Amino acid sequence: MKPVILFFLLCLLLPVFLVVQDLLPALPPARERLQLFPVLFCFGVLALPLTPALCFALIASLMQGLELLQFQSGHAETGVAPYIVFFLCWTVILQMASEATHGLRWELHALASALVTFTMLGGEYLLICAKRGGLPLDSVLLMRMAVPCGISLLLAPLLYFLMRHLVPLSSEGAVLKNQASFDL
Repeated sequence: MKPVILFFLLCLLLPVFLVVQDLLPALPPARERLQLFPVLFCFGVLALPLTPALCFALIASLMQGLELLQFQSGHAETGVAPYIVFFLCWTVILQMASEATHGLRWELHALASALVTFTMLGGEYLLICAKRGGLPLDSVLLMRMAVPCGISLLLAPLLYFLMRHLVPLSSEGAVLKNQASFDL
């Protein structure tokens, strides 16, 4: 499949994943919310070339930022700019990791999904704490961040194996033809 078609398909799936993620019930122990959006984001960034991946990250950051935009006393508690910086930084990191591992791999996708979920939830918490003042930290909060990360780690291979046939072969881990041999 061409990267352009994959890009548009992933862009169409972004709002679907956001809606499904919000409609899913919270998990019982500490009312944790499943985070499906970072799993799709990581797949898209790892599957697309750099320029479309940056555009995809910009679209994803705008959607996530606008979804979580909250107002307190007439002022935005968290704006859209932190999400743009967050997703663009993760795009560059994941593109470098993808290049180092010679393309999209399910292990990289699973680990990246868990890390993006953890840093997204932790960053949102730190932004809100900085805005409101104070940093209350307890076991329930840590559980609310750890459980979605673990679930992202488990859901990422499922998404990868469902969508890997859509990824062009050039970014699916093909070994370079001119790779230097280290045999003597």
